[in-house]
Amino acid sequence: MGKHTLEIEYDYDFVLIGISSHEKDYRFCWAINNKLKLELSKKESLEIKGKKQSTPSYFSFFTFDDKDQYKEYSVIANFSESKSMALAEDTLFTTEGKTKNSGQSENEFLVPELKQMNYLFVIHGEFEDEEVEGFIQQIKEIDIVLTAIRIDPKTLRSKQNLIF
Repeated sequence: MGKHTLEIEYDYDFVLIGISSHEKDYRFCWAINNKLKLELSKKESLEIKGKKQSTPSYFSFFTFDDKDQYKEYSVIANFSESKSMALAEDTLFTTEGKTKNSGQSENEFLVPELKQMNYLFVIHGEFEDEEVEGFIQQIKEIDIVLTAIRIDPKTLRSKQNLIF
């Protein structure tokens, strides 16, 4: 009997905005909600387990489904929850004697190519380019946001991590 291979073609038809901010996820989403008039709410963390990983990585996940406009908004932390806890624990007195990866997951970033981005804002639905640029401009106006840029998901090596 012959071997059959199933090839899946994923649809990367969504808007991806990379955002740099040093605020905690809940405070960041609160600011986004206030500025963009959304209702992002925390959901169960996104679990990603790579082929070479012994333990899965968990990424903070917020979403809002606007049924009236047929649009879905999501904010995902680009760094794993174990990574953010390890960063918070690294102080002058606790970093001594720690190995580089002790207590951390093997997959620290959801999209490793975008290490400088703390959050990924994913928008599903029909958008005009002017509307997306307006979103980016509004996000940049938030005082806790350092920068926000539009990213083409098709150019990313780890784009499959953005399919959820």
